[in-house]
Amino acid sequence: MKNSRISLALVILALAAIGCRAVGPERIWDDSAAAEPLPGGRLQALVENTRCYASLPRIAHRPNFSIIPVTEPKYRKTFFWILDGEQKVGLINQFFGEIEMFRFFPPAGGVRVEYAMPAFHGWETLQGPRISIVPQGTWSGKGEMTGMETGGETLRLCYRETLSDTSDLIHRFTLRFDPMLGYIWDCTFDMRTDTPRLFEYSNLLPNGVGDSRDARKRYQKCLWTRQDGALCAMYQNPRSMMQTFGREWTDIPEDGGFVGFVAEPDINPFLEIIRSAPATTFVTCSVWYDQHVKALPPTKTGDDGRYHVTAAYRFLSLPLPVAKELEDAARTMPPDSKREGPMGFRQGVVNDFETLVPSGTLYNGCIWGHSAKHDSTIGHSGTHSLRLHGGESARPVHGGPLLHVTAGARYRLSVWARTRGVTEPGARLRLQKKLDSPDARESKALTGDTDWTRLEIEFEPAEGEAFAVPGLTVEGAGIAWFDDIELVEIPR
Repeated sequence: MKNSRISLALVILALAAIGCRAVGPERIWDDSAAAEPLPGGRLQALVENTRCYASLPRIAHRPNFSIIPVTEPKYRKTFFWILDGEQKVGLINQFFGEIEMFRFFPPAGGVRVEYAMPAFHGWETLQGPRISIVPQGTWSGKGEMTGMETGGETLRLCYRETLSDTSDLIHRFTLRFDPMLGYIWDCTFDMRTDTPRLFEYSNLLPNGVGDSRDARKRYQKCLWTRQDGALCAMYQNPRSMMQTFGREWTDIPEDGGFVGFVAEPDINPFLEIIRSAPATTFVTCSVWYDQHVKALPPTKTGDDGRYHVTAAYRFLSLPLPVAKELEDAARTMPPDSKREGPMGFRQGVVNDFETLVPSGTLYNGCIWGHSAKHDSTIGHSGTHSLRLHGGESARPVHGGPLLHVTAGARYRLSVWARTRGVTEPGARLRLQKKLDSPDARESKALTGDTDWTRLEIEFEPAEGEAFAVPGLTVEGAGIAWFDDIELVEIPR
């Protein structure tokens, strides 16, 4: 998934009601910036049929929404707080073009809960789930977003973008309050284009869902419904990637149904498709576990000669009792592949390759690349290891979460290695700060024929250094085996 910087003209208008101006003489848009309140769809029907729904408290609350700029110098031009009265409930992120929600109900008893910007804001430091304002893959830099600063019972945002002389889009958002389900975003998307293609118009990413640290990992399962009404679930596991046109999605409802994450005490975020033309499908990101929300390619043009893509959807959270009841009722789907599980890497444990990545259960780890071969004849602590030949390297980044680290903490990455006929420069352990980093920390190198030898790298991440990307490499000729690799935090 791209993390490209987005250049937007974000204007906060001090008006009680606002609108999006027409894009041009040939454009289709009216002057309304509002996504009208949407009726519930398949998700709402399931929620209302749960045993616990009727007993949920009805919260008598009249919201007073507003938007104010974040005051910290490095954030004030690109981030805006969403307020309900004086309580911060969310964040507009101009940098990536996203809406992040910290909470979906006001605090009980009128107690004010403080939220502050992290030292470094990114997907790894989200304080709540987020959805896209700017559709993935557009980012022309020509988009415009307008909002409302004055108080009110709804908050309206509108994003519009001219993609070409014949292609443009508009994305509308309205925040409101429901006494049973709390804050709900009603969203509509409309695009006219001369190029039919699979188009991602939204994206749902919960905070912590892709965190490799077990103590910080959130949301164990993803839920959705099939066209026949069956409620399905998949554990967060690199073998359970939901792919467009894969078996899991062959009978999704034409309107796309819904997708969401369960179950946590405070927030269980869902995105519910109310209508979509063409039909909507979902794709799981293999690193962050976010859900790409995509309209299938249109096949016919409208009267204007362009292809039309439209959708209406809701962004909301389910109370824990409802989320748990749906989770318990869901059918856990097996992985799409029946092949032997791949070799995995979990943070904080010794990875000895005796057991491969399982299916049908939570696995908070990632998968080694295809160049890494599983050898069941030799091992350091058992009889299995990872084997590389000369000129090959491997990293555990081919599915599953990136390995998260904390700035200021101290870590040790270690592995046991054995070589046969390895020539210079040798076999070694490597560590990068991120996937595309040209700089790498390296262990000592092994050459020739060696017995099992421990290689290690100790490091302390700097501010803004959120990930560690381990690597194994054999430069030159020969063969090397690696076993018992681990990444652990060193107590101070």
